[in-house]
Amino acid sequence: MPTAEPLLPDLLDAALQQQRQRAVAMGARVRLVGAALLLPLVSALWLLGGEDWKPYVLPLALYFASALALFLLRERRGVAVRALVQSLLDVVLVFWVQHEALPVSPFPAGVAGFSLGLFGLLVVLSGLTLSLRVTLLTAALGTLAQVALMREAGVGLGAQLVAGVVLFLIASVSQFGALRVRSLALGLTRVEVERQLEHRRVEEVEAAHAQLQRLQREKDALSELVVHDLRSPLTAVLLNLEWLASEVGPERPQWAESLRDCEALARRLTGMVTDLLEVSRLEEGRLTLKRTALSAARLVDEVRRQAAPLARTKGLQVEASVPPSLEVVADRALLTRVMENLAANAARHTPKGGRMQLEAQLRDDEVLLAVHNDGRPIPPPAREHLFDKFAQGSDEKNARSGWGLGLYFCRLAVEAHGGRIQVEDVPGWSTSFVVRLPSAPPSPGRGAG
Repeated sequence: MPTAEPLLPDLLDAALQQQRQRAVAMGARVRLVGAALLLPLVSALWLLGGEDWKPYVLPLALYFASALALFLLRERRGVAVRALVQSLLDVVLVFWVQHEALPVSPFPAGVAGFSLGLFGLLVVLSGLTLSLRVTLLTAALGTLAQVALMREAGVGLGAQLVAGVVLFLIASVSQFGALRVRSLALGLTRVEVERQLEHRRVEEVEAAHAQLQRLQREKDALSELVVHDLRSPLTAVLLNLEWLASEVGPERPQWAESLRDCEALARRLTGMVTDLLEVSRLEEGRLTLKRTALSAARLVDEVRRQAAPLARTKGLQVEASVPPSLEVVADRALLTRVMENLAANAARHTPKGGRMQLEAQLRDDEVLLAVHNDGRPIPPPAREHLFDKFAQGSDEKNARSGWGLGLYFCRLAVEAHGGRIQVEDVPGWSTSFVVRLPSAPPSPGRGAG
């Protein structure tokens, strides 16, 4: 007996569930990375004499343990439960940290007011799960926590009511697009779909694809909001680390080295946040390249210094092979991040005590920029989808954590320059990522822009 073809509402529900699963899994990754970076930073600031940072160590440690557990369970069933737990943990962390800050702040009302923005951001993040229940629960918990903080700060009842209204308005806006998609799917009756399915199959599939594209655009818009809100605290962290590094004297070289490593990690996180925003701009051709003639030797040296902390930790030997006079015409910031991503990826997957090489050369009217390592080889079947967006699949892919958005960004950035990037077989190295760029400036209108 032939299998009944799925109805359109079932297809849409399945697609929405898959989007929700990916959103919650990505949220687990972001939370784990953020906690893993903030916990050592705050601990270092406390150990360096900043007693004001001490109250934040315990909540961040507990949050890191919870984020790790959620990350390990990211592929399990029960996505709604995990989304609820993530939102609860976020609200509890913000409330705990702000509660600790109130007694020591000269402006407690300002601290309570700043909390409203943080809780609003959490509500926006919960909207990425496309679950009305999760978003409303986050708004409710955030309202209770915000009211508690405002009462502790001595803020009046009227302002407390306004804060609650603001959080639920944010929740409504976040769910508006998702509710429209769901109502459209549920409005199609089974009888109508069965009657028209044969004649409208192509049209309905295209409509479903358009709905998912609109959903993706809404998610990208929310991601852009999150990126903008993350830049300010990251900038503050970098400024504080730079100040601490300037205050540490030569008699404490280990402290200075640790601060430099923390600063490099914070800068890398800032680059990752920027990549999130620029991927969508590159996809839509909205990013204008600022091309200049760059010294390949200087570019490679800058990338080598950026990868130095991780290489030093693993005892890697990092080599460079660049003709001193070689130049490449490219967007400096964009190409630097491409090479930093490739170098960081290579350093993570090179065994302890292994070798890496950053190479640049001119060959057949092309500038070749390569990152080699002697880590685990990438099998040819896995290379086909290596630079796809959110590439997932085999165990070999899962073993290489940078094969998702990072390498996808690299591909978009290189193609915007009129070049190409791929994994090539190079004698003497088990893995080689090679970027090929035109040696001459492209004609007007070529590339992103």
